[in-house]
Amino acid sequence: MASINSQPMVFDKWMGEGGMDEHIQRVTGCKAFTGAGINTRYEKKTAILKSVDDTHYYDDDMEDFNNPKYTLFGRIGDQSESETRFNAPLLNDEKIEHIYLYRVKMDGKKKVYLWYGKYDIVGKESKTHPDINGDSRKIIILNLKRATFNEGPPVAKRPERYDGETKSEYLVRVTK
Repeated sequence: MASINSQPMVFDKWMGEGGMDEHIQRVTGCKAFTGAGINTRYEKKTAILKSVDDTHYYDDDMEDFNNPKYTLFGRIGDQSESETRFNAPLLNDEKIEHIYLYRVKMDGKKKVYLWYGKYDIVGKESKTHPDINGDSRKIIILNLKRATFNEGPPVAKRPERYDGETKSEYLVRVTK
């Protein structure tokens, strides 16, 4: 029986062999656009969600790997579930059946990519949060639940050196 991964897979690059882009394509059969937070691939009924740490106008919470929270699209004004380009398709079970999640965070000046895997939407909540201009507005946060079983061995290339840390210490630090 396959086991569920207990933490995200860490990638130190986006492109090329052993990069996050290659892994996403291998696991999902889809190519993610790096510029969009919600990447929909209707032909495969798949959405790939990107969470970028410290995006002040969203309120993603990636601390609980098994139950992360992901903010819907919308940078200015109130968010809407009926927003047609990203939100409505993501929330439509007839259009999207598979939802995958990855995270981008900074490790000093270097981007680190964390593959979370496959999730189901198990709830929604709304709250007041600043938009890109700092104005108060309503945002919608999806409550996700981990659905993926082990997707095989990690293809990520780990850094050769960990700046005085053990490999375990490095992984704990970059996955926080």
